[in-house]
Amino acid sequence: MERNIVELVEAYEKKFNPSDTSKGRAIAHREVGKAVRGLLDSKKILPTGINLRALYESLVVDQELEENLTSSAFPNIAGQLISKVMIDGYEQFPKEHERLVRTVPSKLKVSRIVGWSALGAVGLVTEKQDYPEITPPDEKYQTVNNYKYGGKISLTKEDIFFDQTGELMNRARQIGERAQQKRASLIFAAVIDSASLALSGGALYSASAPYLNLKTSNPLGTDGWEAADKALTDKVDEQGEPIWVMGDRPILLVGSALKSLALKMQKNEYGPNGTANLDVNLARDQFDVIVNPYGMGVSTDWFYGSPQRQFRWEEVWPFEVFTRVGQDTEEGFNADVIQQFKASFYGGAGAADWRYFIKNQA
Repeated sequence: MERNIVELVEAYEKKFNPSDTSKGRAIAHREVGKAVRGLLDSKKILPTGINLRALYESLVVDQELEENLTSSAFPNIAGQLISKVMIDGYEQFPKEHERLVRTVPSKLKVSRIVGWSALGAVGLVTEKQDYPEITPPDEKYQTVNNYKYGGKISLTKEDIFFDQTGELMNRARQIGERAQQKRASLIFAAVIDSASLALSGGALYSASAPYLNLKTSNPLGTDGWEAADKALTDKVDEQGEPIWVMGDRPILLVGSALKSLALKMQKNEYGPNGTANLDVNLARDQFDVIVNPYGMGVSTDWFYGSPQRQFRWEEVWPFEVFTRVGQDTEEGFNADVIQQFKASFYGGAGAADWRYFIKNQA
């Protein structure tokens, strides 16, 4: 496989750099990097099938470019390989948390959100009458704070010399997975309001008006589910209109302590009284179950409703990977760093409303 890549480099250098200039070489190497990424995306080559030591020896050592690494195609190709593995780790990590939020592009450190529930009503328009402007009855809005999260790894001379390609790829994949896991933890934390900050920096769930989205003494079970479902169905906005969740399939969010009970309620044909009196389980197939692995292990709290209507993931930028040649850095000189890879994402999770998801306590 390394031989094929070397031949690809030679072909691109011949095509884009016939006069053998530094500018032409840079263009050729950039284009060969794009070509390698295309082969990776189409799975015609696999990152695990490429040996970085053999590639380094062919593109750098054999061409006597160890003192001028940027003149070789190696950084472009290694950058595509490792960034591909990082991004795949991020994208392939389980994404149950995606079902709890709507992802919305943002360009702000603090996003301001005006919900539909805060807008005026849609009124009757008679013939030849101008359409009335639908405006908020007041300046109600919610805010979500956005932050940057990331880290970096280094490809060292030892990684290459001792042929640590597999270990490096594994670290790269784990960075992508950890990034998605961090995003999941932020979303789950906002949904359960673990820090009492989800609603514009304040507590989200309350048994007091106007929220009425916290039901105490309501343990998970048939009666508890019926009470929560009725409370959700009865919810109205500022204009007294139903909040319109009837078309959504509700989510039942629990911790590991309630997982088995939640699945029994979702799947069992009969209720807790069993088959003796043919007590039908009305909760069967009425909702989807999501288990929160963060901060709800032994908790008997449970949540019910349509979270995507209530929670937002404000995405300033998605997960992305950048690379630079270590030779140009202090680490390159002091620690034999060949290349560095930086991965990050920027965003935040929060609530845009309080009506669509109900917290229940035993």
